[in-house]
Amino acid sequence: QTDAHKKKSRPRGGCAKSRAAAPLTAEEPAKQPGAPSSATEQKKRGRRASASTAAAASPKRSKATDVRLEPPANWRATWELIVELRADRTAVVDSMGTEAIAGESTKEERDFDALVSLMLSSQTKDTVNAATMKKLRAHGLSPRRLLDTPDERLDELIYACGFHNNKVKYLKATSRILLEQHGGRVPDTMDGLLALPGVGPKMALILLRVAFGKVEGISVDTHVHRICNQLGWAGPGGTKTPEQTRRAIEAWMPADIWAEVNLVLVGLGQEVQTEKSKLLRKCLACSDPAAALRLASVCGVKVEPEAKKAGLVLPPGLAL
Repeated sequence: QTDAHKKKSRPRGGCAKSRAAAPLTAEEPAKQPGAPSSATEQKKRGRRASASTAAAASPKRSKATDVRLEPPANWRATWELIVELRADRTAVVDSMGTEAIAGESTKEERDFDALVSLMLSSQTKDTVNAATMKKLRAHGLSPRRLLDTPDERLDELIYACGFHNNKVKYLKATSRILLEQHGGRVPDTMDGLLALPGVGPKMALILLRVAFGKVEGISVDTHVHRICNQLGWAGPGGTKTPEQTRRAIEAWMPADIWAEVNLVLVGLGQEVQTEKSKLLRKCLACSDPAAALRLASVCGVKVEPEAKKAGLVLPPGLAL
């Protein structure tokens, strides 16, 4: 082959990345079993290469600037009504959440305490998490202490938490990283936190705010994800994951309320699920009962049956 011929042949492999981005069309031949097409194989290799490159280049936490949304109509009035309903701070998260159960100790100890609490909180009720943290503090809660604790004993201590087997591994690996790379301290950057096993964007954002006073985004859990979609705050088509919801609401929600969103909406979500009668009483006592009851209905409360069960009288002519 001449050099000129080689140059003509190269674009098929060399453009794999750009071809991988294009959708398959009806005109492209299907791969026949037992007789793979070289073009098809090149596309597959290109897709894998592109995916690998994207994964390597993309941090765990996508930027909110990836999404462009306009603020939903009347969102401010809805938000202020939710804030009013949550002003009493009587949801479970208010007394049992990570912010509420921080131990009395040094700054470094409190930071690690908060980190461990957040790592255990995934798929675990706040009440269970609070009880588990109490046991860990009695055992001794520091990176060195956890690393020196046998796996079996650590598993016994956190057994009530969801996915406790995995969390034992995460706690051990995280403790080792903190000791070897951070002098035993919890890192105060998003990248540093996301590099810890078992720590995702939701946990990292809460920890940055609670431990270091940094507000770099909105922490979205299942409650926030569900409520934002119910209210139409996650865009016209909605979102399927909490991370997609985070990106959507950060795209339009003013940054000056980001720090409040998680605690306010998580508490509302807990009351919707487990304290319906209390929520309805607060709706009836607030500045706009009809709007509050409609809000509760949108968030999943069957207002009329629940009010009847609780012996509450709804406003006449209420349209839900």
